[in-house]
Amino acid sequence: MRHRTAATFAAVVIAVAASGASCPQVLRGYQVGTMPLPRTLPPQATLDQVIGGVHDNTQRVRSYMAPQAVLAARGVPRLSAQVACEPPRRFRLRAQTSVTGSELDIGSNDDLFWLWIRRHEPPVMLFCRHDRYAQSSARRLLPLRADWMPELLGLVTFRPEDRHEGPFQLPDGRLEIRSRIAAPDGELLKSTLVDATTGLVVEQHLFTASGERLASVRTSRHRVDPPSGAALPRFVEVSWPASGIDFQLELTSITTNTPSTEPGQLWQMPAYEGYEPVDLADPAVVIAPPVAAGGG
Repeated sequence: MRHRTAATFAAVVIAVAASGASCPQVLRGYQVGTMPLPRTLPPQATLDQVIGGVHDNTQRVRSYMAPQAVLAARGVPRLSAQVACEPPRRFRLRAQTSVTGSELDIGSNDDLFWLWIRRHEPPVMLFCRHDRYAQSSARRLLPLRADWMPELLGLVTFRPEDRHEGPFQLPDGRLEIRSRIAAPDGELLKSTLVDATTGLVVEQHLFTASGERLASVRTSRHRVDPPSGAALPRFVEVSWPASGIDFQLELTSITTNTPSTEPGQLWQMPAYEGYEPVDLADPAVVIAPPVAAGGG
């Protein structure tokens, strides 16, 4: 049986998390109580200094839990959400309402990633093994390479096998690092914007070699997490244009470097009754172009 997932998938995601994330505020004067975030970069920082500062912040976090998050999008009721992460590959974002129950489940473990949406028609659980993802057509629909998932939370890593250039100073004072990433269909281009004072990553944008935008993440409202010493965002905006996904995530009550009390369940792909598992790397799965959302 052949599946056509993308058109209906995009339409349902738009219904659950419609487009229209607001433009982020530039990082200036973020505070913890009355104390500003410390300067971590010198004036005219070099590429190595910027990357080193970003990595120092990321490596402070071995595990991450936000059990009282809120997922929101324009025209969509706010959803209660829970976020968990253990870099480099373990990630879980679940969202639900008190009336309908579970609505969204995005996750990754050491072997595969998955995406489940309650209202998808036909009812399916989309998944793909990490070792098959690069050769699958799913990578354009869902730019969810496993080691990028922690970057949604500001835990960014510059891989040594990629080529990095910069930093380039932007008119607003922020710094840009441009990365070239090898991919089966040619290079991907990534733009990472960093606050020139705090060294915190505030925007990430992924493009094809021809300039088509595949994904964007914006992070803001950073606060220092006392247990780890890392500065972590409390507001995240995610956009995957090819799949129609566009949502905002507000994070509170963050806990770091504490092992999960349910690791077996947390990092295991769930089975939702009535939803057929669909492997996005299966050649029989047809990835069709997404359809445009109707009015409203």
